[in-house]
Amino acid sequence: MYWEKALSEAERALAILPPSPKVSEFQNIRSLFPYIHTPSPLQEVSTEIQLNKIGAQLFILEDLTGSGKTEAALTLAKRLMSSGRANGIFYALPTMATANAMYSRLVDVLSKLYLPGSKPSLILAHSRSRLMEGFTSKIWDNLLKGSSEFNNETPVYAGCASWFAESSKKALLADVGVGTIDQALMGVLQFRHNNLRLLGLEKKVFIVDEVHAYDAYMGKELEQLISVLAYYGAPIILLSATMSQTQRTQYLSAFQSVLSVEPSKDSDVETLSYPLFTKADSNGIESIPVLSNRPRNIDVSWLSSEKQCIEYIIEKASSGKSVVWIRNTIDDALRAFRSLLSSKKIDPEKILLFHSRFAFSDRQRIEEQAVSELGKRSSSERAGKIVIATQVIEQSLDIDADELISDLAPIDLLVQRSGRLHRHNRDASGRVKDTGADERGTPILHILAPRWAESPQQDWYSAMFHAGAYVYPNHARLWLTQKVLREQGTIQLADNARLLIESVYGNGLDIPSGLQDSALEDRGKEYSARSMAKNNLIVFSAGYSSVSFQEDLSSADWNSGVSDDIDDSYFAGDVSTRLASESVNIWLAKNTNGKIIPYSGGDGPEAWESSRLSVRRGWWEKNKNACIGLSEDCLEDWCREHKKNKDYSLVLLVEENCDFYTDREGLVGNNKKQEE
Repeated sequence: MYWEKALSEAERALAILPPSPKVSEFQNIRSLFPYIHTPSPLQEVSTEIQLNKIGAQLFILEDLTGSGKTEAALTLAKRLMSSGRANGIFYALPTMATANAMYSRLVDVLSKLYLPGSKPSLILAHSRSRLMEGFTSKIWDNLLKGSSEFNNETPVYAGCASWFAESSKKALLADVGVGTIDQALMGVLQFRHNNLRLLGLEKKVFIVDEVHAYDAYMGKELEQLISVLAYYGAPIILLSATMSQTQRTQYLSAFQSVLSVEPSKDSDVETLSYPLFTKADSNGIESIPVLSNRPRNIDVSWLSSEKQCIEYIIEKASSGKSVVWIRNTIDDALRAFRSLLSSKKIDPEKILLFHSRFAFSDRQRIEEQAVSELGKRSSSERAGKIVIATQVIEQSLDIDADELISDLAPIDLLVQRSGRLHRHNRDASGRVKDTGADERGTPILHILAPRWAESPQQDWYSAMFHAGAYVYPNHARLWLTQKVLREQGTIQLADNARLLIESVYGNGLDIPSGLQDSALEDRGKEYSARSMAKNNLIVFSAGYSSVSFQEDLSSADWNSGVSDDIDDSYFAGDVSTRLASESVNIWLAKNTNGKIIPYSGGDGPEAWESSRLSVRRGWWEKNKNACIGLSEDCLEDWCREHKKNKDYSLVLLVEENCDFYTDREGLVGNNKKQEE
């Protein structure tokens, strides 16, 4: 009796499931992006390149930041969908902030990918997606309402959308998804339900943005994922502004490794153009040089002390210029922020500090303020504004500075940072111009760096940037960066972009004897990282084996401290998508009449998540005595109530006049502001 009833109910449930959305025919790029009146050369190639009807295809799009790579990639993806090669898209990015920004852009394109009347699902996939208001509201978007209902419950389309959003592993099953690269990489690592993630990617166009941002560990993981998707025949699109020849070769080799053909040789680096559109398939590799639609020449100037930087910022801000200083460490950024405040020459309300040690609610507020004051549509409000930031500003924010200072960093990061300088054309008063040249003069990237030395000593970089020396441990690359920029004098994008990258990341470079140990040690770490990634990857060629599975189970450390972001996807051992120092989750709280409530206000899981930040375990051990947290018993009760691992969770009380955390400086620990 039960069986018959279950079958009947199952048939009814299946009958009202929303039909799969039907892909519409591709017309032209303007049908997707009405604001594009004249496609860029890269976009034209994406519109016209011949697509294969069968077999795996890999596309690599290399062009400048802000050149329209995203539109080119989505145009190419739409053509692949219309030709029957895919029925959806997953757009992968390196950070949650960049994923949030891309989600907002895909909302406008979604309906143009499918036939009118279709109701495709669009999902944001990362551990904090529910904190993005635009995403949570879209789950219950008006488009999803008014459909058939079952037993007077949630509308079915809304039910499907919310079901996809329940967990990141199911999110990849949605028709169109955008999220961090980690969500896709878990498909080739030893995580539970990895096959569910691969199933979600199998019939999609897989787009990976900011490919240059991935280190040796993640690069090895991405190579494996490219191989697996190539085996499935899924189309792959990689985007980058500063990809090295070594990275390019590794990804092409990974793609070709599963094809039944002899690997093709790519063009030599000396003859490799930039910008470049590359297509790889079973027939080989085709590299198509394209013109840059927005060539930029950025002069380079050198500063040798923090005092010089502070004086320069005060001078320019006082004259009405907006200034951004990108620092390599939080402590350096904090020191610069406090120096500007203590100068008494700048209105404190015009100075903004931005780094990763803020609670999510404060970080989101700072991002919004920065974009409002220095974003594309900013005008008079941008005058005299100063942003002191760390690497968090490199990729995630659409910031347009009149003046830019950066600590010395590897060349690809400096090129990325320079994208925040004169990002949009403006007149002399700062108003955006839709046509014509920028009227603010020649953009200048000012770099704070050690004085030039032809034969640097081992402490050439660390003597000036003590903490930064650990952030960028290969000091030879920093020296090579300074060397090539001194020789060139300018960053000519796109004319010398390839030269700049290969002068730092190429093979056979001459490295001074004083920095060779640094280079060799870093090379060893890269080899080690790739080896560790290889050990964590699933060996698909081995197939299923009960023996190997039992060995995995017996060797697993089930109490090794799994991140809350992983949830039930964790499988065996201390496996992670990223190779990083052990971190500690910190929740900020307030004590209101004896009740512990989230720092961000409100109640519930979202409010607590908005009050969270993560720090390195090493940093916490050095700074924990400066912070006030819950007692041992209260913390245990809190962890039990909120289902958190006590060994990896902390709750700090942010009371009035708190000196270890403020909404302007973030979590400072021992680095407290001195009384004046």
